[in-house]
Amino acid sequence: MSSPSSAPAPRRGNKSAVSIDWRLLWQRLLARVGQLFTSLRHKAGRTEYIPPAWMQRFRLSWFRLGLMALAIFIFTQKQIDFTLSVGKEGFAIGESEGRHSATKHAKQTASTASVASGNPVTVNNRQSATTPNKPVAWNVNSLDAAQVRAYINRFEKVAKGEEQKFNVPAPAAMALAILNSNAGQSAAAKRDNNHFGTITADRYYENAWMNWRAHSEIVNKRFPELADNSVNYQQWVAALAKTNYSSDRKLVDKLMDIVERFNLDRL
Repeated sequence: MSSPSSAPAPRRGNKSAVSIDWRLLWQRLLARVGQLFTSLRHKAGRTEYIPPAWMQRFRLSWFRLGLMALAIFIFTQKQIDFTLSVGKEGFAIGESEGRHSATKHAKQTASTASVASGNPVTVNNRQSATTPNKPVAWNVNSLDAAQVRAYINRFEKVAKGEEQKFNVPAPAAMALAILNSNAGQSAAAKRDNNHFGTITADRYYENAWMNWRAHSEIVNKRFPELADNSVNYQQWVAALAKTNYSSDRKLVDKLMDIVERFNLDRL
């Protein structure tokens, strides 16, 4: 009979540890995949690939592909008309008119119509470009009446003030301003507030009144002899035309037409 002390010790539990060597497993997997690829490559090297019959007939090289692409580009960019003409000129085929064919046909149609109507045909536009345009004769009726009357209402007091201070007749000054500025619509009037043409075209004016004042001062300074004719605006305009104020030989007629057309003698 055994003593209690010699009995085996009781087990605390069944614990078994399983360890996996992942590194070794990965190396074996790579080796197996490598063998598989090597086998496939060996079989592919021993196998001769025979393409289908339609591919053998339709062999393409890079040079041929380039020629085909170039031909497609040319045909999409231009209009090619093939004409067949039999006569004195013989046989003609493959005439390419390009993207300007519409313009050429339009010119031919216009030329045919001109010949049929008996009008002369102009080959190009050189004649119209070199022929100078005749200047359009000035006419007081070409002025916009509404714009002129609005201009008169705007500068009536200014014209009378300049007459009192500088002896420049209001009707004459108003007619000069209307003529040179096209009743305030000219580019110089809108851009530089210049209403009297070249005689005051030396600088920019902050407003139209400053330009009127500058004109009166220039007239008094350059042409003091006009002061003797300031009582009558007609005499003043006639005296002004004898100076170098303007090179326009019809200045008197233009000013008188403006005065009469818009009743400036009432100023």
